[in-house]
Amino acid sequence: MTFHFNNEGLLRLKKNFSVLLLLLILAGCGTVAEVPAEEEIPEEIPEAPAAFSTMLTLSDLAELRLSPKDRFRTFELSVPEAFQLTEEELQWAQSNRGFRIQLFTTENVAEADSMSLLYYDWAAEYEDLPFAIVPEAYVTFRQPFYRVRVGDFRRRSDANAYLAILRAHFPGAWVVIDTIDLSLSP
Repeated sequence: MTFHFNNEGLLRLKKNFSVLLLLLILAGCGTVAEVPAEEEIPEEIPEAPAAFSTMLTLSDLAELRLSPKDRFRTFELSVPEAFQLTEEELQWAQSNRGFRIQLFTTENVAEADSMSLLYYDWAAEYEDLPFAIVPEAYVTFRQPFYRVRVGDFRRRSDANAYLAILRAHFPGAWVVIDTIDLSLSP
């Protein structure tokens, strides 16, 4: 089914479209509802029942009532005691910050373990390691992935030097910030 328009048909279509567009604009600019003013506290507050007369009056309650604009004024963030760190734990965590090299990420623990073993096999055959001991491999889990990370480096420059050696065999490796074991740091 095809439509053929002549000049007269196109003019009529443009006119109808213009009228429709004008009607939509006018409908959108119709009435605007007024926003009600904030609720005023009545001048005279009725007498409170006897049970409340010893505790609070209605005017006291009106002063204590929160309006929507006040609801975040007294909001306080608090960390549950179970998750709070002592000063000693905080210093320990900050002092053990260092660098590791991430070799692999997977959702399969067997693949992560095999990559860790593959690293140890590679390190045993590699003759020119820049360190006296082979840097440890760690398999960690952080939902949903298992990560294989290598080394305990205090300085990024040491991690980058070892990364340059690893990249020949593990091309997707990169340096990450992590909590390290200072006793194993080269």
